[in-house]
Amino acid sequence: MGSSLLIVYVVAFIAIFYFMAIRPQQKQRRAHADLISTLKKGDQVVTAGGMYGTVKRIEEGIVVIEIARGVSIKVARRAIAEVIRDKQMARAASPEGTSRRGKDDAPEIEDESLDADSSPDDAADPDGFSDNPDEAPQADSVFPRLRSRTRKPR
Repeated sequence: MGSSLLIVYVVAFIAIFYFMAIRPQQKQRRAHADLISTLKKGDQVVTAGGMYGTVKRIEEGIVVIEIARGVSIKVARRAIAEVIRDKQMARAASPEGTSRRGKDDAPEIEDESLDADSSPDDAADPDGFSDNPDEAPQADSVFPRLRSRTRKPR
């Protein structure tokens, strides 16, 4: 009697595990495969990493997505998490800003730390780093508190 009851419990546990874990995962995998197979140019999508964009080109295992005007990225086809069907969500996902900036419209950045007669290459960085890869930064300038915390040899 006891061993037959144990067998019933084990079978019941396996059935519950199948219907609660394995079967829903199979359905989800099948739905994602259907989503990827119906993907077409112009669809608004969200990647698994959370990036919104518009499908520009579909290759065998790669999808090219435009995430902003003139900015396209390649992602693996299986990295597409969802296709946005709702028009409000699609408008929210589209790149903002309708105007394109040219070289003349670029904001100018002025560096007040540079003198008028010195070039940017001559200016010393306050963090001790240099653009020249042969010059190593001094440890005191990079880690100023390091020397005060280390023990002195006896």
